[in-house]
Amino acid sequence: MSSLKSLTTLSVRLLTKRKSTMKTLTQAYYVTFFVLASTQSWKGVAGADDFRYLTGYAGLGLSGIHHQFTEYTPDLSTVQMDNTIESACGTGFWLFYDATNYAMDSISCSWHLVNHCGNWSTYCQNMVSSLRYAGSPHGLNNNYYNLYEGTSFRGEEFRGDEDAAQLGDLDLAVSSLIVTGQAAWTFYTGLDFTGATVCVYADETTTNSGIDLDFARIENLSELGLPDNSIRSVARGCFSERVVGAAPRSHAGEEHVHDAN
Repeated sequence: MSSLKSLTTLSVRLLTKRKSTMKTLTQAYYVTFFVLASTQSWKGVAGADDFRYLTGYAGLGLSGIHHQFTEYTPDLSTVQMDNTIESACGTGFWLFYDATNYAMDSISCSWHLVNHCGNWSTYCQNMVSSLRYAGSPHGLNNNYYNLYEGTSFRGEEFRGDEDAAQLGDLDLAVSSLIVTGQAAWTFYTGLDFTGATVCVYADETTTNSGIDLDFARIENLSELGLPDNSIRSVARGCFSERVVGAAPRSHAGEEHVHDAN
């Protein structure tokens, strides 16, 4: 049995659309909701090490049918869990979407945790149709980057742990990113490590029993002072006078609401 902490955070990106005769305006909002977990001990199931996993349950309080995820799952109907998850245990930085294949127009939620269990916010219950994690497939806190086609970590992805002189299908198509681990990454607006630059360090940490998950989440490239769809190459290390992030800080107890356009 694992004793639950009383508080963790669940991040929600709410996508709303407003239409006019002249244009369609899409607004995405990023909100951090608090997930209150019972102080009683639930049977089951938080792990004791840094193994990345997410066990989703169809009921509150870790009840009902359940499934353990360790890999990207673009369609939860393949494991009979589509639109069913209400509570979970897990470790890692997990991303959830209300459409299959991490769709660009989906509503998304995220949970960054280390060996924690809890009920999900009502905004994210019974809505997940696809899920994936951010970070290295080889270790929870390995140095790694994930680049996403859409804001709020939606759409296609380019990821790695080494320098990339070009970004393949995501060339001039990156709108958000996550870095994990303690190394810095420099992002360039030109191919082959040229153009304008920005250096990104992890600036948040989730920790439990001596196990750390360091990360930085960039919902929109404007947070880096870069135009949308401008990143074309990436290098490990800090090679820019413009630096984002510093010593990792705990995210616990923080609430954020901002326009992610």
